[in-house]
Amino acid sequence: INFILVKLNKFMTTKEINELAEHIFEIHSGIEHLGLIDLEGHVALDKAATANTPNDPDRDRVLFYYQVSSRRNRREHFDDAYGKTTYIHIMREKMQQLMVYIPMFTVYLTINHAVNQDEIAIIAQSLHNIDHEIIDRAAKSLFYK
Repeated sequence: INFILVKLNKFMTTKEINELAEHIFEIHSGIEHLGLIDLEGHVALDKAATANTPNDPDRDRVLFYYQVSSRRNRREHFDDAYGKTTYIHIMREKMQQLMVYIPMFTVYLTINHAVNQDEIAIIAQSLHNIDHEIIDRAAKSLFYK
């Protein structure tokens, strides 16, 4: 299954997905890496901020992204009782991770360690404020080829 998902990455990355990625990278210079994951856990894009082209993620990264998507589904189960998840921020020794749930995609970011908590919240809010037309075009580009 992982092999199939890795091969789908090349097929799934579209001009509209790249346009969405450009908007995300423009939000803050501290964003180092972007993973765009569809609602089924498929990798739509895996790209470093400094790269000109998307990465071809290895099996471990594909599995990681699938697990990130699965966590979104489990969290949504509790939306009625506790409210929707705005974002998940994880501080690690070497990096920060930020997961934001936007319509049709889970956005996974690694962020430079120097970015402070207030800026993280601003990044998350900025992701929620991306023009929905851009998100819709990106999502539709995966289905209507």
